[in-house]
Amino acid sequence: MSKPIVIEKIKNLAIVVLFISTVLLLYFFWGNSINGNINNQNDQNDANDRIVEVIKPERLVVYFGSDNYTVIPDGDTNIWKNSGSEKDINMVGELKRFGQSDILVKEITDKEYQEVMKYDKSICAEFAYDIPLTDFCSHFGIKKQQSYDAIEDVTEVGYSTAYAESIFIRDKKNHKYYQLYSDKDHTRFKKLISTIKTKGYSPYYPLSTYLGVENDTLVPLSVESNMRSFSYQQDAYVHQTEEINKFAKSFFGKNFDFIRKITENDGTVIYMYGYGQRVLIVNTDGSFEYKQEQISNGTEQSMSEALITAVNFIQGHGSWESLSRASMTPYLKNVIADPDKKGGYRFVFGTEINGSRLFYEQGNAVVIDVSDGQVSYYKRNLISFDQDEVNSLEAASYDSAFSPVNLIAQNYGYIYDILLKEGIVKESADQPYIFEDIAKLITNMQTGYIKAESKKNDDRIKPVWVVSISNIDIFFDLYKAEPIGYSAE
Repeated sequence: MSKPIVIEKIKNLAIVVLFISTVLLLYFFWGNSINGNINNQNDQNDANDRIVEVIKPERLVVYFGSDNYTVIPDGDTNIWKNSGSEKDINMVGELKRFGQSDILVKEITDKEYQEVMKYDKSICAEFAYDIPLTDFCSHFGIKKQQSYDAIEDVTEVGYSTAYAESIFIRDKKNHKYYQLYSDKDHTRFKKLISTIKTKGYSPYYPLSTYLGVENDTLVPLSVESNMRSFSYQQDAYVHQTEEINKFAKSFFGKNFDFIRKITENDGTVIYMYGYGQRVLIVNTDGSFEYKQEQISNGTEQSMSEALITAVNFIQGHGSWESLSRASMTPYLKNVIADPDKKGGYRFVFGTEINGSRLFYEQGNAVVIDVSDGQVSYYKRNLISFDQDEVNSLEAASYDSAFSPVNLIAQNYGYIYDILLKEGIVKESADQPYIFEDIAKLITNMQTGYIKAESKKNDDRIKPVWVVSISNIDIFFDLYKAEPIGYSAE
């Protein structure tokens, strides 16, 4: 064999090896980038810290006796948990104390659960979704005992002075209730309840107290608030090429040589790799959508593991700030198992501004799907605002919000029309009874901010009352009770 032929074969072999190495390198880089594995994937402590920050109760309900309650929104995290010293008294800390002794578990009835939480004084953390008990204990550093194996999920966890040596758990998904009891009370829950009472939170009472209807939904008598409207912008506008390209590179890497950029007639911009294996869409409303072709690899993840994948991915692809660095506090709003009948989980995240939730008339702040250890869909719809303007709102004077009871009386017809449109109620000719029917259906009332879709909103985020019925949130001006809109999920 002649030398030129040998040299040519060596060259060809070297090219093949180089090509394979390049492909493997790209796969390693893009694969890790796509699934959020570059930053801190192996740092379990850091990942758990981020998970604990987004897993919050929807609210804390504290009962002082004699139908006297207060409701603490999830924005007040110090009552739920605190990263300070062991001297701090909070629910997570006391759950840890409770779990240090031997615990027995007994299943109880719905009626027994409701009675014990109203018998004397109590505190209960209510979540908007079910959390596997194993994950709950792991994330919050609570010792999991063998007796806990009887409990699948946690939707509510509470303490009652009527049974001071016990903790009570509701598993809403499986319609089960449990009493966990120890030899004696090792906790400081009584002191926590007393401390909350002295802090001057707004008193809440069942709607039945105000309106004479059968409804135990808790509503405040009155609320003082410093919430004010403020201006906002989209997270991005399609003409902001530099900012959008920088964001896009977090998905595709810095080298755009293999990425096609397509601009639709309506201004929508699409970044595409290959034949749609990975697509990033920049919508004209300022939202981003990322889609990745799912490659089944047989990796089954628990909800906790999937949530870690989701949060790590978000951290590496925009984080929780707007592109202009406006800061918002995230919380896990909902968890949907097997959303597309392909396994995995869909995580829906909301945001808080100055401790108050930001509601969307349409859509959500962040939605992300995780399956087989991979992110297959990610939608980000954050807002941008002047951080200094929003921070200055904390110094605003407190004013009286519109009476929640009077709000219902003033707007029950508007609420009825929405429920009729959404198929929640049927048309009724008995007008005098519509008010009572609506009052019976209300499941929650809370304050927050609204990102409305109406042009009348004038590009401002406004403080609102949120009236919840079934899966409908109806928004009213916090101080005037004027209807603003509603959302239905």
